[in-house]
Amino acid sequence: MTETACDALLAWEARCKSLGLLMTAPRRAILIAMLEFGTAHDAVTLLQAAREHHAATSLGTVYRLLRELEQLGLVQAHAPAHGRCHWRLHDSHSTTPEPAPGNVRIMVKQVQHFLRELEKLGFAEAQPAVYSSVAVPRLANHSPVDPTVDLLQSIAERLGYRLA
Repeated sequence: MTETACDALLAWEARCKSLGLLMTAPRRAILIAMLEFGTAHDAVTLLQAAREHHAATSLGTVYRLLRELEQLGLVQAHAPAHGRCHWRLHDSHSTTPEPAPGNVRIMVKQVQHFLRELEKLGFAEAQPAVYSSVAVPRLANHSPVDPTVDLLQSIAERLGYRLA
């Protein structure tokens, strides 16, 4: 492996670790294979290449890692009309991953950041998080005609905030 490829691998491992992924030998081998290819490939091709770096890598590990990386916005999946899905790493020069559409973890972080910003502006205040299946009561000074405010209040309370 070249010095540049080694640096790229270290950078990708750091990105994965910063997002909570455990880097095992099979996962590292899959990342190496993806970096070596540089273009989109299917899981079986990635498995064959990864096994050159870690023989015990399994197809299940390849699919699990690809799914996790896709959820974190680190890979793109391309599903042709007839054939296997192909994955490729996002541009390794980018410092922040592009969020995958529908990624719940990223959306929750964005909402939490939004609520912290509202708190700084005096429109919300942090409070102990209450997780229950009980419906959240409406704000007294908002009419039931405004469902957006009710929804935002519900989300805020689930994340430990109260809108002012």
